[in-house]
Formats: sequence, C-alpha cells, structure tokens
Amino acid sequence: MMNLSSILDHFNLHAGSISVTRWGEGHIHETYLLETQDHRPDYILQKINGNVFRNIPGMMQNIEAICRHFRAKLSLMHGHDPDKEALTLIYTRQGKAWHQDEEGSCWRIYVFIPDTVIYQKMTDPGLAFEAGRAIGNFQAMLSDLETPLVDTIPDFHNINFRISQYYQAKGNDPKKRLFSIPEEIRFVEERFNSVRTYYDDLKEKAVLRVTHNDTKVNNVLFDRNNKALCLIDLDTVMPGYVHFDYGDALRTMSNTALEDERDLSKVQFNQPFYEAFTHGYLQEAGAFLNADEVAMLPYASIYLTFIIGLRFLTDYLNGDIYFRIQHPDHNLVRARVQFKLVAEMELALDY
Repeated sequence: MMNLSSILDHFNLHAGSISVTRWGEGHIHETYLLETQDHRPDYILQKINGNVFRNIPGMMQNIEAICRHFRAKLSLMHGHDPDKEALTLIYTRQGKAWHQDEEGSCWRIYVFIPDTVIYQKMTDPGLAFEAGRAIGNFQAMLSDLETPLVDTIPDFHNINFRISQYYQAKGNDPKKRLFSIPEEIRFVEERFNSVRTYYDDLKEKAVLRVTHNDTKVNNVLFDRNNKALCLIDLDTVMPGYVHFDYGDALRTMSNTALEDERDLSKVQFNQPFYEAFTHGYLQEAGAFLNADEVAMLPYASIYLTFIIGLRFLTDYLNGDIYFRIQHPDHNLVRARVQFKLVAEMELALDY
C-alpha cells in the first residue's frame, strides 16, 4: 500500500484515517476506503485515471454541479436525506474538488455513505425495479439542470467512433491475437449496419439530455432494505440519450451471470428482471420522454451490450491498455459474455 498521508493532508477531513483498504471492483480508477476512529464519517478516496479522463478539471466541474443540484433539490423534498441520496465531495484546503500530486496524478474524496449495499448482479425483480426507478429519477432530477456540462469522454457511446477504434486495433494487432478470434470478429462485423442505423435514429428522434452513461448494476447504491438510494460514479455524466442509461443498466441487470463468466451457458437474458427494471424506470422517466424515445427503448439494451462488448474486444486486440485485467484473456472473456447476451436479447426482445 502506497503512503497516502501526504495526499490526505491536502483535504479538509473531519478525522484522520485509521485504516486504508482497496475498495470496489471498478475497471478504471484506484479506489480506497478510509475508515476513521468513530466512522463519522468514513471516506472514499480515488486516484483518477488520467489516461481515460483527459479533462479532469471539466469532469470535476460537472460532478460539483451535479452534487450541488441534487443536494439543493433533495433538501426541499419532504422525506429525503441529501446525505444518503446524493454524493458529497470533500474539498481541499485550497477550496478545490481534487488535488494534483507532485507526480501529476489527481485525487478526490467523497463522504462514504454507510449502511449501504452494492450488487455485482441482480438477485430478484424487486432490486431490478428499484434500480430502474433510481435511474429514471436520476434523469428526472437533472432534467432542469441549467449548468452546461462538458463531454468528459467525447463519443463515449458513439458506435461509429467505437467501430473506427475496432478497425484500427484490428489493423495494428500488436499482440497478434486476431487469428485466434474469428467467431468474435464475424459476430461484431455482421451487426455493424444495424447498430449504426439505431444510432442514426437516436440522433434524429431522441432528445439530448443529461445522462449518467455508466449505469451498470454496481453503480446503483442500495440501503440495507434494498431500496435504491442514488447513483455513484458520476465521471461520465454529460449530455447523452436516455437510451444509453437504460440500455447499459439492462446489460448488467438482465444478465444471469457475472461480466467475466467463462461458462457462457450461464449467460442468459432474464426477462422478469428486464420487465421489472423497465416498470421502475418508466415510473420515474415516463413523464418527460417523448413517444419516439419510449418506442426506441427495447433496442437500447442490445445497442449498449454490443458496444461494451466491442470495446472489450477492441481492448483485447490492443493489448489491454484501457480496462484493468486480472488475467491475459480477461477482456476476451468479458467480450464473449456481452456477445452471448446480445444474441439472447435479439431472440427475446421485440424491436
């Protein structure tokens, strides 16, 4: 464990930490739990991945605006607790939302929300309903945000950009992996026309709104009674289409297996979870969506599952330079899970 005391000294913490442990299963940042003597409060410390997020000041300005907006609205709503239903940033002694160390790395701290649960996969339709409600509410709460947001990762869910990245990786093939994955290559390339058409339809018919853009299941925070409290990991909140959030959530919540399951027979599309999530989502978001946006929701699950699978496959071809891995074929395993789920969704969903 690196010595983090010099980093922590720059922040306005209420108490010194007595233990620092790695936390969570995120692919991008280094995350730590800072526990204090009386746990009032504990904190989450993150070293931000500057290779993924090139505009850290812009990203942190987005997050500051979102946190302020949520806390201000929740404080006016009876029965809601901003400390549990919104993230709280800890500022540095210089009044900034992040600190850059001598090596150029950027760090931030949130207040840890206690008595909460994060799931790596859904276990019952009730959880899926709550998650859908939370994501729909997140979009509804930010529908009146007046602060302009920057694109923290431009073209994040733009399939044309992701396909161009794929072809570049395929052409370079630095690890000479292309020859061993003909089935995966065939699978993605025969679907390029349909996903491109869907993206074009989104640009024509859907409204550009404030969206989370990374609504996988472990970014929904639940309380001990399995009520969804809030969304975490706000790095990719930026202008987007609601279909990105809806589809990415169902990519993980309707999957009967984990994201890196080697046994593809375990990867199936869970229709009851899909229906429960959709019911919860539309309960909160249905009021502000137009008819075209609602009609385009079903294929969003396929689109986002496909695009994430394509990104895993592209990273595998590139030699695993984006997603953190635990073994040499981790990204390929992840890609295969997504593609199996795409195939299952294509059979199950009416689009």
